[in-house]
Amino acid sequence: MTRRILIPLDGSVTAEAVLPYATSLAHATNASLLLLRIVTPGEISQSLFWKTTIPAELRREWTEEVLTRANVYLLSVADRLRSMELQVVFDVQPADDAAAAIVARAEHETGIGLIAMTTHGYGGALRWAFGSVAGKVLHAAPTPLLVVRSDGGARAPVTEVTYRTLCVPLDGSPVAEQALAEAQLIASSTGATLVLISVVPRIGDGSDEARIYLEQIAEQLRVHQLEVRIRTAEGSPAGQIIAVAEEENADLIVMATHGRTGLQHLWLGSVASKVVHSASLPVLLVRARNS
Repeated sequence: MTRRILIPLDGSVTAEAVLPYATSLAHATNASLLLLRIVTPGEISQSLFWKTTIPAELRREWTEEVLTRANVYLLSVADRLRSMELQVVFDVQPADDAAAAIVARAEHETGIGLIAMTTHGYGGALRWAFGSVAGKVLHAAPTPLLVVRSDGGARAPVTEVTYRTLCVPLDGSPVAEQALAEAQLIASSTGATLVLISVVPRIGDGSDEARIYLEQIAEQLRVHQLEVRIRTAEGSPAGQIIAVAEEENADLIVMATHGRTGLQHLWLGSVASKVVHSASLPVLLVRARNS
């Protein structure tokens, strides 16, 4: 399946932390990459040292300089990725609202099947923050969102990661099951094992029902020659999802952002948000639509 992965970058090391995960998916799924650098008025203003009124001509010169630096930066990233035999294009786009510009690009660019970005990154006046830019993108974008936590650090060469195990939390609802299509695509492309997880509040409180449900889903996936295991756990959904993923040495959690029926409830701002903030591994969020 050919598609394009949109990667918003802000010029920071932390924002680039998503690149190994995105490039691995691109290689596995035969996807191309679109690097997008949004330049906001705040970033341009930050480049102006004066607090007083600045002549329009000087403002234009500074604006062009900021845009030029952004293009040079993206070209350097694109060259690194092209050396890995990836198809890469890039674009610098002035915009007042970074999240809105990312969403608009995902909606109007042909073939965008995934947005990949870090939960935060600091560069210029931009701040990619889950609950801010990334959160707004998730709520409005028509495509799944891969989020990778990054706390900064020295810039490292672009390397790839291996997807061997994918954890998919399910709550018994058709809404939460919308994450399965994305998980199946990645597993089929990488040979990864799928681990289906269901969390119940207490021992014996729906555990048997959960296992029966997960086994039914697992059998449907095994028809496609996928390796699938099931896990049930008791306790706090977010904490148990992370604990099971760690026990399984998972490389990625794939989950819907909400599901309002069935065994448990998964919704953005609660379970999914806690998983993103607390898990050390990346999370692929599918903004589920109610049937």
